[in-house]
Parts: sequence; C-alpha cells; structure tokens
Amino acid sequence: MVKSELLELPMHRFALLISAQLLLAGSLVGCANLWPSFQKPAIELPEATSKPASIDRQWWKAFGDPVLDTMVEEALKNNLDLAKAAANIEEARANLGSAKALLTPRVDGAAKTGGTYRQLSLGSAEDIDKTTWSTSAGVAVGWEIDLWGRIRQMNEAALARLSASEHARNATALSISSAVVDAWFQLRAALVKLEITRSATANLKAASNLEYRRWKAEAGTELAYRQSLAELAATEARIPVLENAVASAEYAVRILVGRSPRTMAEPLPRGSSFKLPEPPRVIDSTVLLRRPDIASAEQLLVAAHADINSARAEHYPRLTLSLLLGIVGSSSKLISGAPLFWDASLGLSGPIFDGGLVASKVDATEARKQMAIANYRATVNLAFRDAYQSLQLLETGDKQVKASEEEVATRKKSLLLTEKSYDAGRSSKFEVLSETIKVLNSELSLVEARFNQMSSRSQYYKAMGGGF
Repeated sequence: MVKSELLELPMHRFALLISAQLLLAGSLVGCANLWPSFQKPAIELPEATSKPASIDRQWWKAFGDPVLDTMVEEALKNNLDLAKAAANIEEARANLGSAKALLTPRVDGAAKTGGTYRQLSLGSAEDIDKTTWSTSAGVAVGWEIDLWGRIRQMNEAALARLSASEHARNATALSISSAVVDAWFQLRAALVKLEITRSATANLKAASNLEYRRWKAEAGTELAYRQSLAELAATEARIPVLENAVASAEYAVRILVGRSPRTMAEPLPRGSSFKLPEPPRVIDSTVLLRRPDIASAEQLLVAAHADINSARAEHYPRLTLSLLLGIVGSSSKLISGAPLFWDASLGLSGPIFDGGLVASKVDATEARKQMAIANYRATVNLAFRDAYQSLQLLETGDKQVKASEEEVATRKKSLLLTEKSYDAGRSSKFEVLSETIKVLNSELSLVEARFNQMSSRSQYYKAMGGGF
C-alpha cells in the first residue's frame, strides 16, 4: 500500500496555516474604514417653535366618530396599496439578507466520482490496461474578506433601502387614512345636503298645494301657483344629483377600506355625531422632517451614498480565503482506505485594466446620488408647502363656516319677514319662494363650508406627517 505525501502532512500544520491566513486577513480588514460617512444635505429651515406640535398616530380619532375609526382601521388592514407596500418591504428585507450573507463564509458540499483508463502507467503494473475508479467527498469553504469595506457598504445600502420602504409604507398608510377621512366626511356632507333638499322639497310641495287651493278658492292667483310649481320642480331636480353624489361617496369609501367585489354593494354604517378638533397651528420643523415621505427620501440618499463607496471599493484588490477538506476512495493499488485530503489558500486579486467598467459604475452611482439629493430637497420643499397651505386652509375654513352661519341666520330672518309681509298683503308669493330658495342654497353652502372645515383638519394632520 502507498500513501500520498499530502496525506502525511500533520493536522497541526494545517491549523497553523489557516490561523496565519486569518490573522493576516484580520490585520488587513482594519484598512476598511476608508469612506466618508453620510452627511445630510444642508437646507434652510424655519426657526424652531417654542411650542412643539404633538400629533397622535391615530389622529383621525380626534374627530370623535367611532364609525370613522372603524373605517380607517379597516382600510389600513385591507387596502391593496398597503399590501403592495408590505410586499416591497419584504423584498427589501430579503435583499438585506442577501447582502449580509456576503459577510460570512460560504460552505458548500462537494462530491465527485469517475474512472480513468491507462494503457501505460508509471505506478504499479497492476494498474496497466485497467480502469481505475475513484470517489471523493468533502466540504469547500469560500470567504471574501471585506478588506476595503465594499460588502459592508452594500449592507448599509440594503439596510437604508429597507428603512426607506418601511417609511414609504407609512406614507402610504398616511395617505390612505387621510383619503378615508375626506371621503367619509364627503359622504356625510352629501347625506346632509340630500336631507336638507328633501326637507325643502316637502315644504315647497306643501306651499304649492296651498297655492293651488288658494287659486281655486279665488284667494290667490294662478301665477303664484305656477311659480311654486316651478320652484318645486327645480328643487326636486337636485335630489337625483345628490343621491348620485351619496352613492359615489359610498363607493369611494368602500374602495378605500378594501371591500371585495362581493361586499361592494353592502350598505355602509352611518356615522354618529362628531367633533371639530383644534390642532396646534404651528409648523414644527423637527416634527415635519419626520414625515414618512421625507424619511424615505433621506434613507434612499443614505443608500445612494453607500452605493458610491461600494463602487469605489471595486478599484482595490479583493482578498479571498478558500479551504477544501474531504476524503477520497480509489480502486487503485496506490491508495488504500479512505484518506483525508485538504487544500487551503489565501488569494488577492484586483483590476489592472477593465476598460473603464469600475469608473463607469462610480459615475452612475454618483449620478443616482445627485438624483436622490434633488428628490430629498424637493420632498422637503413640498412638505413645507403642504404645511403652510394646511394652516391657510384652517384659517379660511373657519372663516368660511362663520360667514356661512351668519348668512343662514340672516336668510332665515329675511324669509320670516317676507312671509309676514306676504300674509299682510305687502309682498308677493314669488318673493316668499325666492327667499325660501335662498335659505336652501345658504344651508347647502354651510354644509359645504363645514366639510371644508373638517377636511382642513385632515389636511393639516397629513401635512405634518400624521404622527409618524
């Protein structure tokens, strides 16, 4: 029996060799902190407010409508846009796992079997003109030692993109909750308008019947009767339009809360009374910069910065450690039993000429970073625009409601006086009908003003980041 000289190498020499290679690799990894850390772009911001704003994440509960709370919770549970955002998070988390795996050694199993035929042999005469069969099995370990921090920068980029996708989901949740609140109050407003119009129609129908009896009794005129019929018909014509508005608002709410096609036609619960919240009318830059869309844009900028560092690291050589360990069996007379074999190596390889490939990658990542910077700045600017506009909407919404309430009160007094004047014979029925329609229009305008007032609160909470 003949044994291979390779197999006679003592195992302590093998361990010593591996230890030396790992020690060399560890000393070189200290060179990895070569790249500049991320710096957020400087942006001129308003001075900090002395009274910071505080917003609850479940900001819609400030309206005090339990049915609205249920609608928003159902939307956040079932909405398909949120489902897509959740899938994006899972994809980003998987990409992070792939990047982390590059930092650890890879272990593969390997097995091979085959035969060799020799007519001539320098070995034993018994192997001449025979097929020698051999089988080997073992494990192979490969590890790229992160000498320049390339893989760690890839991990930072993947982690930042995961964070960006999570913030993007929060931004989607904020948009959905705001849309549900607006659609819900749009539905409430349409229902109130429909109720007011139906009540006005009933009053006009009663007035028309009265004028008919007055005309037939020769106490009134046909003109007054025809005028009342015309106003009744004009008011009744509004009802189908408002009914359609109610149906459209209901379907909008059903879509937003994620109702399935089977449950799409099921009736929605009607809301109870609600209250008008009074949010803090300040713009807190610290709170505003935590808006999910700004946070997502910032994390994408962090990822772009790490991509540049990772691309630049490709200019430098890569250090790899390889180890192969296993057993071999053969039908040859030269080898007996199942002896152990191993092979260990430490390799260093780097680009000499690549036709500008790495430089092009660096240029591309730097261009993407400039895009990310522009996107971040634009997102911040839009956020402050939304915040200032929401404050303006709060002010104008309150003023509009106050003016509309005063108009309704004045119109009702005018109608009352006109009716008294008509009873005294000093005014015509046409004047009474005209004032009645003006009251109806002013009441509908008040409903719209109150909807805008509630919507302005929703827009403020959304503009300030919804407590995220």
